[in-house]
Amino acid sequence: MPGESTLSPPAPLDLGRMEEEAKASATKRIASILQRPEQLERVDQYKRRMTRKKASVDTMLKSAVQSQLDGVRTGLNQLQSALQDVYEIKQSLDVVEETYKSIQPLKEKLSSVNKENNSFCQLGSAMENLKHIFTVPESVRKTAELITDGKLLQAHKHLSDLEMARDDLMFELHKQPQKSPTDNNTLTKYFVEVEKLSEDLGKQLWIIMGRLLITVRREPTLIVTALRIIEREEKRDEIIMKRKEQTGFLPVCRPKRWKQKTFEVLERTITYKIEGNQMEDRDTNKMWLVRHLEITRQLMIDDLRVVKTMLPPVFPPSYAIVDKYVKMYHAGIASHIGDMIAQGLEGNEYVTLLSWINVYNSPELLKHPELNIDIKELGPLLEPTIIDDLQNQYLKNMRSNIMDWTKNSLVQDKKDWFREEHPDADGDGFYSTSLPVILFQMMEQNLQVAQMIGEDLVKKVLELFADELNMFAKEYQSEIQSYQERHMMNRSEPKFYIHYLIANINNTIAFCDYMKQLRKRYMKEEFDDRLEEDEDNIRKDRFQLLTDRFKQIGNLGCNILLDEVWIDLRNSKCIDELLTKSWCQGSHSVDIIYATWADYSGDFVHLKEPFSVGLVVEARHRLLKEYVKAILSKKLPLKNYAERKPIADKICTEADKLQELFKEYGSRKAGDTDFGPLKLLAEVWKLRDTSMMQLEITGLVVKHPDIRTEQLISLLMGRGDMSRVEARQMVQDTVGEDDQLKPKPKGIFTEVAQMS
Repeated sequence: MPGESTLSPPAPLDLGRMEEEAKASATKRIASILQRPEQLERVDQYKRRMTRKKASVDTMLKSAVQSQLDGVRTGLNQLQSALQDVYEIKQSLDVVEETYKSIQPLKEKLSSVNKENNSFCQLGSAMENLKHIFTVPESVRKTAELITDGKLLQAHKHLSDLEMARDDLMFELHKQPQKSPTDNNTLTKYFVEVEKLSEDLGKQLWIIMGRLLITVRREPTLIVTALRIIEREEKRDEIIMKRKEQTGFLPVCRPKRWKQKTFEVLERTITYKIEGNQMEDRDTNKMWLVRHLEITRQLMIDDLRVVKTMLPPVFPPSYAIVDKYVKMYHAGIASHIGDMIAQGLEGNEYVTLLSWINVYNSPELLKHPELNIDIKELGPLLEPTIIDDLQNQYLKNMRSNIMDWTKNSLVQDKKDWFREEHPDADGDGFYSTSLPVILFQMMEQNLQVAQMIGEDLVKKVLELFADELNMFAKEYQSEIQSYQERHMMNRSEPKFYIHYLIANINNTIAFCDYMKQLRKRYMKEEFDDRLEEDEDNIRKDRFQLLTDRFKQIGNLGCNILLDEVWIDLRNSKCIDELLTKSWCQGSHSVDIIYATWADYSGDFVHLKEPFSVGLVVEARHRLLKEYVKAILSKKLPLKNYAERKPIADKICTEADKLQELFKEYGSRKAGDTDFGPLKLLAEVWKLRDTSMMQLEITGLVVKHPDIRTEQLISLLMGRGDMSRVEARQMVQDTVGEDDQLKPKPKGIFTEVAQMS
């Protein structure tokens, strides 16, 4: 049968089998205890222990059985009592059934009385409602006067009486089995003024709520009155909605939901206030957005200060007025900003808006000491995607402005390069132009603005600067090269060509210093002083690469300066005359070099380090290469020692003179590297005993391992006492036949070989 238990009854106990299992277990137990002969001595001890254990188990078993028996006895007694109770209940139900059968005829006899009673109740209700019906016009007039006079609580009391009278009459009609549309229409028309009174009273309440922050300062009792009326209507709505669930009847204009309407009025007031403080537009004032946002900020602080301090004592706690008002203000600001973005922003308006959004959650607004509002509960003012779009548009405008700014600044600076006066000099006499300062000021202004908006934007601005400065560096280098080309067409123009070239080289130092400054200021985590000058650092950031780029431009300018010096030296033939017959006959080539360098040094003092040092080093290096090349070119047909000795002495003398030249008109930081290679080459020519030649060549190779085999051969042939075969053999005997196959380090002789 369904519901019956499907479990099988328990199996009967097999006592015989259990006894056999117990004996077998005891046998195993005894066998495990008595495994050794000496254990037999302890049999009595084991026996007593087992006897005590058995007695203990028997006692526990007796206690358990006794407990079970007591439980069974108690259960039987309870079952007996329950059976007696069931019997008594059955007897009572039988009595009730017999009584009910006897009352049934009485109900039929009293049915007419019941009908009369219902009629009496209806007539009583009708008489009560007639009082209200006859007094409706007077009550309506009086209520309207109370509303006009501002006596809102009294007006609401009369209005509530009128609405209850109307609702009761409508409910009576609703209960009738046969509903009459005519009666409903008649009642509705009769009480139509009541609906108008409700609307008029509501308007008065919404005026008070619309001027909430002003009213709470001047007359907070008005707000309390309005809230009492609203709360009463909320309770009335609740009662009516519960009755609707029971009867299906819903009075006219219910539910009113005046509490919800209150917050709608407050939200609309906030929106109007935010939009209404925009008194200008882009056409009348370029700073319209700045003024509008600043007024909004001040207005928001004033309003929320009043909300936080004065509204909580007035509003019921259930309204959570501070939180809701802040949320409504937050939503209103967000909506208004969204509308302004949709209408389109221009130029600096993007940065103005971004700066204001960044200030929004700062001590200047929501985090103001008197407010201290947590924006986490409000959510972001604008979605991150919208912020990103604003920043991207701002960066786009900034990129365009920077491109125009750098281009115009370079064009204007280039005009200065052709002026008929010296460039400006600082307190130390170093030339420069205004180009770096103009660009740096522009960058600093943009960085300051970006810092007001946020660190993320600062990083993006720095990346933008790096990209644009890289493009500027290309244009800058191109303009310097064009400047050189223009000068080469007529070397007398521009008049101060050298001076402005020096000024531009100094400009590159300013750019390099500014790049390092930006790294230290904005890339502190990545910046490491130990790696600042590490040329082997493969992973360089944008600013390191830009620093290298401007260094290259500076080096280009130094090379152009040296080219200018070399043009004058070559035009004077002093370079080409080295180691020629005219040079041997008393040419003043070194004097010309001395005078030319001394003349240019008067301008080079305006060049900053490290380029001033590099310029001296490179000039000295170039001159050394020219001398070495002249010695190895075999211009002089020497024949014997008598002809070689004066030439070698003159080379050594001029080497000393050139060394003194760069010591006098060079930079101390350029070092004391002399024209030693010239003296070493001259010593080879001075040597009379050819048996010592190998030793001399070995010394030369040790000091200058980059010297080529062919250069050694040319040097020996220049002596005039060896043929090419003899010279080659001596070189091979000295350095080995495979010397040409060995890798050579870079040095002066490597560069001379590349000049050939």
